[in-house]
Amino acid sequence: MTYKFRNVYISDKCSLLASTKYNPIVKENVNKCIDDYYMNEKTIEIAESKYQEYTINELIKKERVDLLISGDLQNQILSSTLASSKIGLPVLGIYSACATFVEGIIIGSMFIERNKRNAIVTVSSHNLVSEKQFRFPVEYGAVRKSVNTCTATGSVSALLTNKKSNIKVESATIGVMIQTNHKDANDMGSAMAPSCATVLYNHLKETNRGPSYYDLILTGDLGIYGKEIMIDYFEKISNQKLENVIDSGSIFYKDKNVYAGASGPVCLPLIFFDYILKQKKYNKILLIGTGSMHSVISSNQKVEIPSVSHAISLEVKY
Repeated sequence: MTYKFRNVYISDKCSLLASTKYNPIVKENVNKCIDDYYMNEKTIEIAESKYQEYTINELIKKERVDLLISGDLQNQILSSTLASSKIGLPVLGIYSACATFVEGIIIGSMFIERNKRNAIVTVSSHNLVSEKQFRFPVEYGAVRKSVNTCTATGSVSALLTNKKSNIKVESATIGVMIQTNHKDANDMGSAMAPSCATVLYNHLKETNRGPSYYDLILTGDLGIYGKEIMIDYFEKISNQKLENVIDSGSIFYKDKNVYAGASGPVCLPLIFFDYILKQKKYNKILLIGTGSMHSVISSNQKVEIPSVSHAISLEVKY
């Protein structure tokens, strides 16, 4: 399902990188870079909410905001609920795992197209929180597989408005939930690849475009293995070649020996705002957020992993 937008723009952003481990390539460009998993808090869960508070408040200082749309990976999106309780804005809490940022942009764009107001879309993730929640606490010392990812730690907030800026939200395609026979929660890239290829295929079909229409197709966090599976899957269902794809998780770390790359809702927007845009060479960009929708319960019950991906088409002027 694809929607066209006439007057929706991303006018500002604030990004916080909270861990420089493995030297992420966005380190030099984020609004704030720290090496602090705890932010002087007792728990890492509360610390993550402080990341969100920072990025949201930095945007509120500059512009009146009518709606906050936020999400994260914690149970009951705890980071978002704690942060929003301190902000005092009308709030929509959302969850699409690592596709949450793109889902938020879609929801916010629909709100702005109709109401002509401003909205902030906020996401965060925390490596220690994700490891403890979905696998084992880092302190446990469990051996990890090469297909595992290392969750990016930080927060990104983006300001959506109907006032013209250099980033226009042109259209969006909402993805369908796909469930294959994949059950390994340590290999999220393989689980997400079919939904990513499917939403890309549907977007191009419904907009009557080919892959080359875009200067860049930027996917979320498929990782080095999931990216190749996605490309192969897309080419089989579409009979079209993909030669303009970059996966955010695959390039996030300068250290190339970090398992399959990075993951987390914050991975895609960090790469987009603080790496891709800094290059000033891509004008038509398709962002595809990829989400592995498993839980601890579903993994323990050996349920096949559901996945969903969403896409937004952006037109950028430098």
